[in-house]
Formats: sequence, C-alpha cells, structure tokens
Amino acid sequence: MAKSQPRCSLQDTVNKGNFFLTDETTILFQIKEAFEPELERLKSAKAVEGTEQERYSNGTLDNPSPSQILYGTNFDEINRTLVGILALRWINNKDYDRFTRGQPTETRLCEDSFAWLCRLFSEGLKCSDDLFALVLSMVINDLGKDPDLEEDLFHQTGQTLSAQNHDALLLEAANAGMIPSLNYLAPDKREEVMLGLELGSELNAGQLAQAESVPINLEGLLHMRGHEHAFDLKFMEQILDVAGAAGHLDSSGAKNLIEPVFQAFKTVHEVSLDIIAGNANLRQGYDKILTKRGNMLWGKGFRRLSVSDQKERALLRILAMGRTADKEQAELFCEAFDALDNASKDQLIQGLNIDGKVNETAVLPYYMPAIISTTLQNTKDSDKDSKQRALTSLMRYLARVLGSPGAGMVEFEDRQYNTEVPGIVIERNMSKAQDMINSPEFKDDPNILNSLEIPPGQVLQRRQTSQSW
Repeated sequence: MAKSQPRCSLQDTVNKGNFFLTDETTILFQIKEAFEPELERLKSAKAVEGTEQERYSNGTLDNPSPSQILYGTNFDEINRTLVGILALRWINNKDYDRFTRGQPTETRLCEDSFAWLCRLFSEGLKCSDDLFALVLSMVINDLGKDPDLEEDLFHQTGQTLSAQNHDALLLEAANAGMIPSLNYLAPDKREEVMLGLELGSELNAGQLAQAESVPINLEGLLHMRGHEHAFDLKFMEQILDVAGAAGHLDSSGAKNLIEPVFQAFKTVHEVSLDIIAGNANLRQGYDKILTKRGNMLWGKGFRRLSVSDQKERALLRILAMGRTADKEQAELFCEAFDALDNASKDQLIQGLNIDGKVNETAVLPYYMPAIISTTLQNTKDSDKDSKQRALTSLMRYLARVLGSPGAGMVEFEDRQYNTEVPGIVIERNMSKAQDMINSPEFKDDPNILNSLEIPPGQVLQRRQTSQSW
C-alpha cells in the first residue's frame, strides 16, 4: 500500500488563506510542529556576526524573540530563519513600520522600495502551494550549517563531502532523502524547490549583491531558463533570508534589509532575469552590480569608478563587500587600499579580477562582508588612521587568501594547463579571522593578521554549461 503524503496544521492554515491573519505566536508553533527535525538541526548552527552578549540579550520579556517563544532561549539560526518568515507576513500585510523597525534612520528602507517588495511577493506567490513551498524553503535554507549533517550524510550514503560548502551539502542531503519536510510537497512544487537548491549550491544572491561571488557563480542561472517560476521562489527566499539575517541580534524587524541592501538585491534581480533571458552574459551581469554600486557612491560625492579598469573594479568589489553606502566610508576604504604595499596591492587586484572561467581558479572569500563589518564595528571609536590601518591589514590578508587559490589543497596547487579545463571556484571561510579581529591585540597592532593562516578551502560544485563570455 502506498505511503500517504504527510500533512501538517501549517498547511491547513495556508490553504485556508489564514497564514497572514493568524497571530504570530500561533504561526510560530505551527512552524515548530511542521518542521521539528529541521529546527533541531538549526539549533546547532552558529551565526558569524555579533558577540555572545548581543545574542543573549536578543528579545525582551515584552517582546521575546521567536526562539525564546518556542524554546525559552535564543538559538542563532532559528531566530534568523523565523524572523525571515515573519518578514514575509510583514511584507504581505504591508506593515512597513514593523519591517523597518531597528533600521538606522539615514539608511532605512524607503516606502517606495517596500512597495516594490510587496509587488514582487504578491505577483510571485500565485497560489497557497507557492506560499507553503516558500516557508519550507526558508526553514531548510541553512540546514547545511548544522555541523552534524555532513557526518549523518556519510553514514546514510557513504559520501564524504568535507570539501563542499553548506549549500552543496544541503543539496546532497535533500537528494539523499534526509530532509523530511520535502515530503509535504506535491511533485511539481518539490521539483521547483529542488531547482532552487541546485541554484543555491552555485549562486547565493546575498554573495552576489555584496560581490563576494565571482562571475562564474552566475552560471547556474542558465539552468533556470524555462523554470522562471522556480527562480522567482528562490529569489523571494533569498530576500527573506537577508531580511532575517540579523534576527539573532535583533528580532524586532528586518534590520538588515536597509535601502542600500535593497538596491543591491534589486540589481541582482534585474541581472538574473537578463541572464536567464539571454540578454547579458555572466561578466556583463556581474559588472552591472559593481557599476550600480559605483553610481550610487558617485551620487553621494565619491569619485567615479569604472569596471573597465582592473584596479578600480577591484576597489568596487571591496566597496560592495564592505556594504559601503556613503562617501566617508568609501574614502576610508580607498585610503586603506592605497596604503597597501605594492606586492599585496597587485595580488589583491589580480585576485579580485579572476572570473573562474576556463583554466582559472577563483577564490570566493566567504563571510568577507561580515569580517569587514566586524572590523569597522571594533574600530568605530578609533581615530581615522587606526581605522585605515585595520582595514589595510584586513585587505593584505584578503590579498594573501586570493593570491593562493590552491593553498592546502594538493589537487589544485601549481595547476598546469596543457589543455582547456573548466574553471574552479574555491570558497574560503574568512570567519577564521573573527577571533583575532575581536582581540584587544588587533586594536593595538592590526598587523597581527599577517601571522594568520589562510583558511581551509572548499570546492564550489558547479554544473558545466556552454556559454559565451
């Protein structure tokens, strides 16, 4: 006898049209009931940004965090995930004040931009099955960060995936039947969610918006031709992911989706649709994101930068990774960049201009925006020279990481190209620098980063696609 498809009370709430009307606490408990195995995995995952004290103080007696409501204590990734899902309700209910709560006044998401988000979700969610699939996608999005998932996958499949990133790990776990909530979905919705997982294993919209990724990461978009609705669902998930990204520190609103971040994601949306439609190649799409960042800063009084100049293009990538939205910070970054010794500067420029195409090994400096943010936060009370020295040291470390793409990975060291071989992207987790940057010693002497080893690399899995540069 065929096994019946599981159902949950959350599906009933969604199907009756009550997901946006039911009170938050009831919705949170329905999510817990529906996705208990997934949420248990998320308990083990840790966020990068913020201190233990900031995480501990998230939520109050009057306004507890989602994790406090469900478990009586804070769990980083559960709060991030659930704030992202609650942000979906704030968007649908056009609750601008709740969505922007906690955002700095000078960079708060403007009402026109919020209206654009409302239209995106209204048009993208065509039925109740879409809504449930989006909520499910949010819940499973970061399961690859569970430190036990890799070992569990090995025990179930015999596969060793230590050299893959957490998005690739999630995809493999889903293919192996290890994500029980996927069984809630009808076959057509499951196919769309799986297509989104495949795209996510190669391209992260947040990484693209902040120029962490490299142009070859956009290659996965070519597989979305004919599956545009699956892309819509994945992009909405990525928007909600950034909306909840600070949920482990402040769960009262979508603190991270400020106006400059929104504009970057809006550009990612435009670029992605252009590539899917065949109206732009990968490098053109990627450089449009850098150009938009440059135009925004030029409008704030910073000098014009061009993607056709390698040095300026490298600086644009750093400004994007630094989430730079004003002239003062742009000038600080420029001064830190210019203060590099010539060898490090050349290495940084070269590394930031590698696309990852044929016969190239590119490095994706994972969590670099978070590390830059930590550096700025830790030096916010320092004088300008001290801030510049800290950033210069961090850029020198980045240059070393980018300049040694195969370091510690025997199969990629000293690669020789006798024939054309597909490009390789190696992710290196820059959060390894967090402890040193948070130390009192770093404030006294930022050059202690010179002694920090290059972090281990993980090969970004990609599907090969024939396409034009």
